[in-house]
Amino acid sequence: MKAVVMGGGMSGLATAINLLDLGIEVAVYESDTILGGRASSWYDEDGDLIDNALHVFFPYYVNLLNFFEKMGIADNILWKKTEFCYAQPGGNLAVLKFKDLPAPFHAMYAFAHLLKDYREVPRWKVLAAALPLSSGLFLTKEKVSKLDNISMATLVYRFAPLEGLKVMEPGINGLTFTPSHAVSAKVMLNWGMKVMGSASTARVGFAYGGMGEIWVDRCREYIESKGGRIFLKTPVTSIEIDNGKVSGVVVGNGERVEADLYVSALPPFALRRVLPDDAFELEYFRDLFYFQYAPSLSLQVWFDRKVTDVDVTFFSNDCVFNTYADLSNVLPHIFKEGSMFEMVLSPADHLLGLPDKVIFEIAIEQIEDIFLHVKRDMVRKWKLVRERQGVYRPFPGMESHRPFQRSPYENLYLTGDYTKTEVSSGGMEAAIYNANKVAELIAQDCMGKAIELNTEFKPNEPLMKLMRPVTIAALAVFALRSVMKLSRFFRKQGS
Repeated sequence: MKAVVMGGGMSGLATAINLLDLGIEVAVYESDTILGGRASSWYDEDGDLIDNALHVFFPYYVNLLNFFEKMGIADNILWKKTEFCYAQPGGNLAVLKFKDLPAPFHAMYAFAHLLKDYREVPRWKVLAAALPLSSGLFLTKEKVSKLDNISMATLVYRFAPLEGLKVMEPGINGLTFTPSHAVSAKVMLNWGMKVMGSASTARVGFAYGGMGEIWVDRCREYIESKGGRIFLKTPVTSIEIDNGKVSGVVVGNGERVEADLYVSALPPFALRRVLPDDAFELEYFRDLFYFQYAPSLSLQVWFDRKVTDVDVTFFSNDCVFNTYADLSNVLPHIFKEGSMFEMVLSPADHLLGLPDKVIFEIAIEQIEDIFLHVKRDMVRKWKLVRERQGVYRPFPGMESHRPFQRSPYENLYLTGDYTKTEVSSGGMEAAIYNANKVAELIAQDCMGKAIELNTEFKPNEPLMKLMRPVTIAALAVFALRSVMKLSRFFRKQGS
């Protein structure tokens, strides 16, 4: 049995590996010059490592971690302290520091620690927003799913001043490349439920090297050792349909390729360009047009001296960048001289049309406002990365349009982080989950075999049930203290 895999990103490579393990002959066709898709890296003309974006890992990426274990590359994730640093204008630093305590006390400690030094929003507004932000912890799965129809900002605004959401905005932007007023509440509650579910699941890991180095090379070796073939710079230009099934695909310079099975690991924007017009008579394929691009850029800035000693993720508000890290502290074996900031620029809708130098000038001016000792003459080099950026935008209501992996055409399957998954939203975990799901379906449909490759992450349910009463009690205590302070204030005014 032969299979064509269209696309050599994370989901495409994982799908190829899974199918080879099932004994299926596989050929991968990739339009780019390198494999890995968004999770890739390369070296520039100076020999410096360039990542297409700042990638981080979480312990609840259970299927990604299982995949890395299978490939023998689990040690390529460098796990850091459970901290997130908020760098504020004027050089003020606040730290969201999760304590190794049972849930929900680890999260309460983290927010209390943050609010000691966080000055951008009044504390009462942040605390008021805590209830809707943490509501995924005590709502049923069905109720959380219904919240896909509203935005995260709308949910917060029902219960608290919208300004209280500002503390979470950099994380929302960095994860989804989408502002809080346009991102599904379900997507963010699912993320919050996992991060606030326990201290262990809030940890962050970095790639121990370039993303391309830590996993792509090993995947390519594995595929080729199993007899799989990989074709770079060979895009699929059209998919041919005959009698309800794919009869072949046209690749590269017009060569026609036939197989028994076809798996699209293309993003929805690329897949809808290569399908025949007749395909869109089916609602399944019309749903592809609901997907919109959420753009981002990546800025890497090399400084000739040390700027920070922080080796975890930074967040900042009101900047073109929102999530970033000083990789000279995270990966000192690679970035050996001075500091190197890798910065996520998102949402980047308003930046895409600007020249690279203008974007850099905006960013460096904002860096100077936040890190007062930094001057632009300390910049040794900078690179703006536009390649292999962006994901689909998880607008409210998008979950219903994510296609199931088994298509209406009997020998065509879809994978990629945008297809239907329990993971919610896109990213590396969704990419692996859906690659596994495709293999499970193909084993069932074509071989009559039942296999289970995916593991469902389950938060610590007994401890989570404490979250509602504890959160409500904490907010009640805070409200009571606020009322007492106001009462004392008015009494003083009256006297």
